[in-house]
Order: sequence, then structure tokens, then C-alpha cells
Amino acid sequence: MSGPVRHRRPWRRVLTRALQAGAVLVVTAALAAALQVREVRVSGTRRFPARDVEAVLRAALGRPTVATRAGALRASVLAVPWVADASVQVSLDGVVTCSVTEREPAAVLQDAGVRRFVDREGRILGPAPDGGSWLELDGFAPFPDESAVLLAAVPVLERAWGARLERVERVGPSDVALHFAGTALPVLADPTKPAGLAAARRVLTAWTATRPAPVRLDARVSGLVAVLPAPPDPEEAK
Repeated sequence: MSGPVRHRRPWRRVLTRALQAGAVLVVTAALAAALQVREVRVSGTRRFPARDVEAVLRAALGRPTVATRAGALRASVLAVPWVADASVQVSLDGVVTCSVTEREPAAVLQDAGVRRFVDREGRILGPAPDGGSWLELDGFAPFPDESAVLLAAVPVLERAWGARLERVERVGPSDVALHFAGTALPVLADPTKPAGLAAARRVLTAWTATRPAPVRLDARVSGLVAVLPAPPDPEEAK
């Protein structure tokens, strides 16, 4: 009896081990299927749409949670233009949680009827809604460095004129047309040389004391303010 039993036992051990290995594989496959990324959650958005970040994170859906790297997802989120910083966590139950910090818009860039937020470095952040009291920049879309120079000079320009700057049109590489609150006419200036604005303001005050408001002021040349007078009233000419 002992001889045949000794011959059968190795086969039983092999079969038992095979069954155990198969059971482990089945359990592992079941766990891998259960522990997949199934949901993304984004918080911290105020002006910009969370869907921009969700679209980036959705690339992780269906991946095993143990193989999904939070650092790689964070790097992808930081590529979104309006995201300044982000914190990403991946839980074992398949939820990717992302908290973002937005960049701060400084103005609205207008280009061919499209409105987009821009920050103080001239970086285009994303779509801007209509309305609001944002400073508007026209013609600066291809020139982020120039918009950055202008935005850095805004506080000085407003102090020199004594009113809030509402809109700026690009005229040339160093020339802009400034539109201030409470002033109907544009003022041509070099944003890097704001001293001429104070003189232009004095000229406008003196001019309008005795004559109709001019069409435009030009303060681009240091020490000189050029005035484009309003055309004569046809009725007065008669």
C-alpha cells in the first residue's frame, strides 16, 4: 500500500499548488478590476471651468489605482493655462481628488471678438465672459511681452491721469491709446513714459475751459502734448 501512495502524493501536491495559484490569480484579477480609477473630483475653481481639469484627469479612468501616479496627474493639471498650483490624491477606492489654485486675471484680452482673461505676465488664461469692470486690451494677443509691460505700468498711468483705466488699444510697439473713465477721448502715450500723462491732463483741463473737447491728445513725446481739435460745428459756421 505504501508504494502506490508515495507515487500519488507528488501529483496531489502539484494539483493543490496549481489550484492555489489559480485562486490567487483569480483574486488578484478581481482586485485589479475592483481597484480601478472610477471617478475624478475637482475643487477650488471660481472663475474658470472645472471641466478643463476634469478632462485632463479623465485620462486616468479605468487604470489600476496602484499604478496611477498622483505626481504625473498633477503635472498634467499644471499644463492647464489658468492653473497656478494643484494638489492631486489617488485613493484605493478609485477616486482621484484634485484641488486647484487659479491664476489671477489682470485684464481681458480682445481679439477678433473673442474675449480671454490674461494675467500680469501676459499669459492667456482662458475665456472671459461679457461685461464686468475688467481693463480691456485690444490688439495685444500676438504680443504677450507688450501686454505684460503695459499691465505693470497701469497703476502709474492711473495715478498720472487721476482716473481708472478702462481700455487700451495697441497702436505700435511702444504706442498705445488709453481710454480713462470719465474721459471720452483717447490719449496716445508710451506706457513706459507715464510722465507725459500728467501734462496731458493739465492741457485737457485748460483746453476744455474755453473750447469744445478735442478728438484726441498725444503725449508720446516728452515735454510736448499734441491736441487734435474737434471739427467745427456746421451750425456755428453758418
